[in-house]
Amino acid sequence: MTEQEYEMNAEAIALAIWEISTGNGRDLDEDQHDSHMANCHAAVANTYQDDISIKDWHDATLKVVA
Repeated sequence: MTEQEYEMNAEAIALAIWEISTGNGRDLDEDQHDSHMANCHAAVANTYQDDISIKDWHDATLKVVA
């Protein structure tokens, strides 16, 4: 995966996990929104492995955040 592909996929996974885990941001204030999004990005980075499929990466991130 190229760096550009990594960045694109990481952003998409982080957003999807954020939407799932927060009910699309329902009832979050701005600080909670930003904090939870940062946690999602960190989880995405921490669960990445070389040659991981996008689905497996998403699933691994969801397990960490949920």
